[in-house]
Amino acid sequence: MKNSIKYFLYSIVGAFFVGLAFVSCITEDEYITDQSVKLKFSSDTLRFDTVFTTMGSVTKQIKIYNKESKPIKIDKISLGAGANSFYRLNVDGDTNLVVRDIEIGPKDSMFIFARVTIDPTNQNNPLLVSDSIIFSFNNKEQYVQLEAYGQDAYYHTPNEWLRIYNGDGSYDSIHYSLAHFGALERGVIINGNDIEWKNDKPHIIFGVLIVNSSSTLKIDEGTKIHLSSKSDLWVLSDASLKVNGSYQNNVIFEGIRKDSYYSTLAGQWGVIRFMVGSKNNILNNVLIKNGTIGIMADSCVTPNSPTVEINNSIIENMSYYGLYSRGAHINAANSVVQNTGKETVALTMGGKYEFVNCTFANYWSYDSRRTTKTLFLQNYYTDNNNNVQLRPIVECNFYNTIIYGSNEEEIGIDKADGAILEHYFENCILRTKIIIPGGTSERDSYFNTDPLFNNSQENDLRVKEKSPAIGKGNGNWNSVYPFDIIGNARPNPPTIGAYEYASISSSKIRR
Repeated sequence: MKNSIKYFLYSIVGAFFVGLAFVSCITEDEYITDQSVKLKFSSDTLRFDTVFTTMGSVTKQIKIYNKESKPIKIDKISLGAGANSFYRLNVDGDTNLVVRDIEIGPKDSMFIFARVTIDPTNQNNPLLVSDSIIFSFNNKEQYVQLEAYGQDAYYHTPNEWLRIYNGDGSYDSIHYSLAHFGALERGVIINGNDIEWKNDKPHIIFGVLIVNSSSTLKIDEGTKIHLSSKSDLWVLSDASLKVNGSYQNNVIFEGIRKDSYYSTLAGQWGVIRFMVGSKNNILNNVLIKNGTIGIMADSCVTPNSPTVEINNSIIENMSYYGLYSRGAHINAANSVVQNTGKETVALTMGGKYEFVNCTFANYWSYDSRRTTKTLFLQNYYTDNNNNVQLRPIVECNFYNTIIYGSNEEEIGIDKADGAILEHYFENCILRTKIIIPGGTSERDSYFNTDPLFNNSQENDLRVKEKSPAIGKGNGNWNSVYPFDIIGNARPNPPTIGAYEYASISSSKIRR
């Protein structure tokens, strides 16, 4: 009896090893080699959404599927950043940086375990630690993205969905969160309808962040706000955004990536958008950079009250527009808008505007701008039925302002008959041939005269010693705006533009 049991057990074990040998002896001809074949993943992005408070490690798993009727041989599984990655993998017990010759049988699957180790108190870490798992097979590669928070920060992650009708029968789905959501966990202090963001740690926005109707979001000096790809900040009707930086410690809106390659790269996030009916918006001492549209302001419903006031601020390196108005009321002073893929300042669909001591310049270097302008004015729009709707520009005044760039013509005016399009330039430097010197729309201005910026390619729009802007401004504005964008006192007469002249060696540039 004992010999029978022993023989039975030997038979089972022998059959197991024969079967194992059969599985492991798949020939190269049996693997599917078609390049159109794709692996399927349980997720295309593995997110480690724990906010780290101490140095720690978190492990997650992802499942890889072979949906084909033949086995697939994965030549190599590796991390994009290699040995420098914050992540480590476990592939079927193999923890090497590169794992080779992994087989997935037909209609079968496998797990990969990914681990991330981060010290969130290390401020040299990226805000978002990204990498990818690379699957190399059949002479091609597929990827699974890896994302984890790299620093201790306030993270605003979307938790609601909103459908928006586009007017053409289609809808967009918006993944959003509210500016007051999360309370202290997200650095939010709430007092009635007033919302304040703490400035002791960066604020990171994923998806769309919304300031809800009747609410006011206040952001104080020194706050750093980082927006991820496709992230926006929206201020709804009857809501307000009040950003108050200082000369010494401004508020910054920028992308998540901190490495040097991304320091001036446009298009890393979306837009700061003031919706129709938003009101009393103020941006003081703010740097907005490297997005798609710096500011988009929609129609104003109270013409005597500006949609947004902008002071001592910079908007730069936008892949589309810097300041984009659609019928809004905008006042700006001592501010710079520069280097955009499309119009730098686009004032469309009518509106009301005043700019004092500003510098608008476009020396976009990523590709040719061709016909786009630094300044564009338009007094109409075309609706979804292709009908022209008139919208007058009732006022559009520029004082002590530079409008310049790398194109021969930097002002564009698109005027429809039947609606006014007012514009006035006083003590300005303009690169244009369509505004006539000595006309009713200009006074004491200078045409096609290089303002001699210190280094326009490096976003340095301070003027050099021989600049024609020095001492050519109208000093009557000094009583309203006695200091320039970085706090230098304005003499009488002042320098035209956002920066009062000082020797380059002794002055500083706003960043």
